[in-house]
Amino acid sequence: MSFTLKLENSRILKGIVETLASIIDETEFRVTPKEFTISAMDPSRICLLKLSIKKENFDEYKCSKDSKVGLNLDDLDKILKRSALNDSVEIDFKEVDQKIKIKMQREGVSRTRTFSLALLDIDIEEIPMDRLLEIEYPSKWVIEPNFLVEAIKDAEIYSEILNINATEGQGLVFSSSGQIGEMVYDLNEDDLIESNLSDTSTGAYSLTFLKAILKIASITEKLEISLKTDHPLKMDFDLLEGGELNYFLAPRVEEEEFNEDEDMDEF
Repeated sequence: MSFTLKLENSRILKGIVETLASIIDETEFRVTPKEFTISAMDPSRICLLKLSIKKENFDEYKCSKDSKVGLNLDDLDKILKRSALNDSVEIDFKEVDQKIKIKMQREGVSRTRTFSLALLDIDIEEIPMDRLLEIEYPSKWVIEPNFLVEAIKDAEIYSEILNINATEGQGLVFSSSGQIGEMVYDLNEDDLIESNLSDTSTGAYSLTFLKAILKIASITEKLEISLKTDHPLKMDFDLLEGGELNYFLAPRVEEEEFNEDEDMDEF
């Protein structure tokens, strides 16, 4: 098994890895002759994600056989932070080495820097992504990511939870409340890039995990959000220069109702 992945602009890969590293500690890179994917669930089983980047969205892509490598994302993030925006980044793997090599080169400069990272032997739990992707959501909308970032920052003043309400013919309401007061952030359907809202859907979700995934907003071309009462929130990020990130976040439950499996009933 071996593969080579290269992006002429390090910004996309840096943004992806920084975001994922804030949510999960370690993961598997899965590389096939057609695409690069990462599927992962956070240790507390609150969120689940899948990143897919097709072969044609890389500047160079060599893989003749399915490969998978386990990596510590925090360590990879530290390495990629050493790249500048105009650096190309190349990731090489040869099975005999049992490590990946990350090569950085600045445009117009012959100097290169190469880092290696040892692989991890990870026992990845099988993630039911296909089943989640089949769920029919009654409320879907495409939103400017900055609107959501703003709502989250407003909500943080009062609580660790963001309440979302989507109502047909009206739009969205983001809200939070606490001992000192409450916040209500209204968006009508005209404020949304696209909307398909049926009936009324509601949910309460962790601000910590919403903030973590929205680190990727700066490299997002399109953000679609889907809401269904008593179901995980679904967020689909279309990334600049190609690639898609599917993110599912379990609804919050009241403490007195909580049991070990309840947050992730859908997962």
